[in-house]
Amino acid sequence: MAWGDGLPQLEAARSIARRDDDPDSVRSALLLLLEQRGQHSCARVDFLDEEVKGWVTWRGTDDPKLSLTQADQSSTVQLPADPRHRFALNGRRAASFRLMRPPSATSQRLEIAQADHVIASIQLPANRAPDRRNAPQWPPRARNGETPPLTIIIPVYRDLAATRACIESALTAVACTPGSTIVVVDDASPEPAIKHLLGELAAELRIRLLTNAHNLGFVGAVNRALSETGAGDVVLLNSDTIVPKYALQRLRSAVRSTPRVGTATPLSNNGEYTSFPVPNRSNPLPSPGELDLLDELAGTANSGMAIDIPNGIGFCLYITRECLDAVQELSDDFYRGYLEDVDFCLRAAEAGFRNVCIPSVFVGHEGSRSFLGEKRSLVLRNLRVLEHRYRRYATECAAFLLADPLRDCRAALELKLLSSERPAAELHVIVCGSSIGREIAVGRCEQLAAEDQRGLVVHFRAEGGRQLASIFDPDGGAPQSIALDVATPEGREALLTCLTNLRIGALEIAEADRIPGACLAQLTQNFAYDLLVTDTRLAMRAAAGSGVHPDWTGLVERARCVTVIGEDGAAFSEAVLGLQVTRLSAPLVPRAPPRAVSGPARLGLLALHASAAEFRFARALSDQLAEADDDDVAIIVLGTTLDDLKLMQRPHVAVTGEIGVADVATLIEAHGITKLVLDIGEPAFGHPLVDALLATGLPAATTEWTPASAARGRTADLKLQPGLDADEAVAAISDWAVEDVLLHPDRRHGRLRREVGARLP
Repeated sequence: MAWGDGLPQLEAARSIARRDDDPDSVRSALLLLLEQRGQHSCARVDFLDEEVKGWVTWRGTDDPKLSLTQADQSSTVQLPADPRHRFALNGRRAASFRLMRPPSATSQRLEIAQADHVIASIQLPANRAPDRRNAPQWPPRARNGETPPLTIIIPVYRDLAATRACIESALTAVACTPGSTIVVVDDASPEPAIKHLLGELAAELRIRLLTNAHNLGFVGAVNRALSETGAGDVVLLNSDTIVPKYALQRLRSAVRSTPRVGTATPLSNNGEYTSFPVPNRSNPLPSPGELDLLDELAGTANSGMAIDIPNGIGFCLYITRECLDAVQELSDDFYRGYLEDVDFCLRAAEAGFRNVCIPSVFVGHEGSRSFLGEKRSLVLRNLRVLEHRYRRYATECAAFLLADPLRDCRAALELKLLSSERPAAELHVIVCGSSIGREIAVGRCEQLAAEDQRGLVVHFRAEGGRQLASIFDPDGGAPQSIALDVATPEGREALLTCLTNLRIGALEIAEADRIPGACLAQLTQNFAYDLLVTDTRLAMRAAAGSGVHPDWTGLVERARCVTVIGEDGAAFSEAVLGLQVTRLSAPLVPRAPPRAVSGPARLGLLALHASAAEFRFARALSDQLAEADDDDVAIIVLGTTLDDLKLMQRPHVAVTGEIGVADVATLIEAHGITKLVLDIGEPAFGHPLVDALLATGLPAATTEWTPASAARGRTADLKLQPGLDADEAVAAISDWAVEDVLLHPDRRHGRLRREVGARLP
């Protein structure tokens, strides 16, 4: 809202007015809407099962009325103006309201109107809360050796291609699952091609077809099918899923061998908690052949396992007959088909049943095809109802995400996947040992991807008493969850086996001093490797001609080559280490040099390490600028520090918090940054943020490793000598900051100076 223009700015203002809890932000949003669009009236409505509350603002002498309508009943209340209301400003009148909602099995319509003008009109979902006073107890499952029938229920509405693929895969799976049948519900589909397809399949007796005369929605379609399914377990299957050949058979076997199961969900590319390889993300749908392989490998990697989860996921939800008899049907208290599966699972848990993931089964899911762009608003609306009914649900979800009990199952599948298939092309593996090195390695993989090569990262990190080696694909593919404890010989052997199974074309070792010694020896003895210089730790000292530290001489000599990213890394390696290096190009970032005008300095201080040295440097620079008594000079710390709040208590200091490459242009424009300070403490050669900031063309303070070099050829830059102590660097940067040179425009005198809300620092 502060930085935008036109429609995006107005949409932001509307969103803040209707959702934000900060009064100052809301007042600023209302003021902007009044000035830009002449919008005099606005309302916020919050609803739960028992009550509805909010506020409304308007102009004029007529007080608005609030009406709540359900079925054949309606009630209306007057909303008298409150002259002391916090939003009664700029000629507006305002009132707050809070009233109880009568229980209703159908949706309710809330409307706020002033004379003939409707200020707000909202459809509220049904608020018939479940009665938990006499929750049924979980009955024992009969174990007479007979396999009960299994019914697969597929509600269908739109998307012929996805529907055809789903049903065809389900038919193949049913043929391999004795006693199973498919029930398809045509929920008044508007697509004639879908009706034709379903009619043909029903005529051939391949499916049982139920046809709704009117669209009942997901809940109505499923409940109709459940009411006509008399015995056995059921599987609720979305029409945008792909079921591997033996998935249903193994899913049923796993459920029947696991005690007290009410609902079960398989792994999937798009299954929220159960997503693979990245959890809680919509991963791309694999091809049918890849799905069959994933399902087969999951069966061997995670055989016999069932992991408890907060709730099952409705894309492929297995429900036992005992659970269905106890919980009965899906609730129609939710609006248009989101989270009713969660409500069912939470009622099942109250009745004593377990909601589990069966990680030995994998089902593909395209996802979000029914409601497309509406999904987010639908989920948010229904989530408020859900969290009000089940007060511990949000806490249980947070605890599950933190613990991530499915991680080992995903890692086991990834290890099977890596050992079972040889990559089509050779892999480029980058080894690192810190969060900074991890970001450089990820950026290196992006370079490789631009050259049609695939890169993997091995990141060593300490976690408690363990030394973990995490192997992941920065592009989002598998692996993502492998984390081997290399503090043990077994873990080191597992790492070596995993890497040996890969078709490694190149192995780059960065941050050798941060990699456990036993692992470093193992890697260098078993693989040909390159060294990637990312910092100054290989040097005897940070001075020209000092050479390689004796501890690393052998490592450097045995390397196939030494590589660096960008000009600064090459200058350091040649001038300080005395090495001939292979220079890798920095990622291509379009340069957009700022318009040269005069103005006060606003220093962008890059903080990468969150170290004590960075914090002390920022504090000392702030003190130095304060002594210069130049109120126009400000420091914007780009990143996070050891104590952001303590720094921001200082005049003219702001801290952005963690940032990414995509944030650079926005932050520079919004804060009016005129100069950059990039080398605080340890340099990071090839770090994506450093490269992105250099690409802006702003004057920058960096270390000059080769004094004779005119790096980047810009006289406005500040070149700091290697080995300069912090006090000398602070003094040099302070003098440079207040120089009268051509600078980036002072954006504070542009559109950002308009009073449209609480000013960001």
